[in-house]
Amino acid sequence: MKVSVDIDMKELLQKLRKTPDRIQDKVIRAGVRAGAGVVRSEARRNVPVDTGLMKSKVKVQKARISKHTGNFVFVVNVASPAHHLIELGTKDREPIRKSKLHFTLNNGSEIYVDKVKGVQANPFLGKAYEATKEQVVRKFKTKIDTELKKL
Repeated sequence: MKVSVDIDMKELLQKLRKTPDRIQDKVIRAGVRAGAGVVRSEARRNVPVDTGLMKSKVKVQKARISKHTGNFVFVVNVASPAHHLIELGTKDREPIRKSKLHFTLNNGSEIYVDKVKGVQANPFLGKAYEATKEQVVRKFKTKIDTELKKL
């Protein structure tokens, strides 16, 4: 993600650099977490709702420092075993070796079908990120500013 940094942000970062490293990390983590919250909220609005389980499972993981880049990163993730099927979609399934697909249900009954239609991709996490990029930067900036004023 490329985001331009305005003059106010440069001033905030200069103020931040004057603080001890421990305080810098704390302030940056708070800012990153606030920005991630914006993406999480948008993802919850975009998630397809059936039972509401997936909506309740959209979480922000703790902001951490990337081993590869050294930058703080956050992850907005869905702690649901099937969310990737909705996010990425599935293709139609047809039998390869036999004439019918065979499924056994939880109650023990069996179903035989000729074909199973796939699920069209609904990239709600990607859409949430794209829709809120600028808001994330603003929220990050605001949170850093308020944290620095507390010092």
